[in-house]
Amino acid sequence: VTSWPCALAVAATWSEDDTERWAVALGQEFRAKGANVILGPGVNVHRVASGGRNAEYMSGESAYLGARLVAPWVRGVQSQ
Repeated sequence: VTSWPCALAVAATWSEDDTERWAVALGQEFRAKGANVILGPGVNVHRVASGGRNAEYMSGESAYLGARLVAPWVRGVQSQ
């Protein structure tokens, strides 16, 4: 089992290419495990860090960032 970076850490790169590469690798691992569902990506906008689950979401404080990175994530996972 791979220890993946949290979605917010990947989003902090602002890189659509890196996001898609991460999603391809994630999709490959899930497929190898026999999983047929991935719940994600989460794209809620968080402005207060006390939520506890903020790292699971791609957007952080930027709806623009989430909108830019969700498409490469979906393409990458679905390619597998």
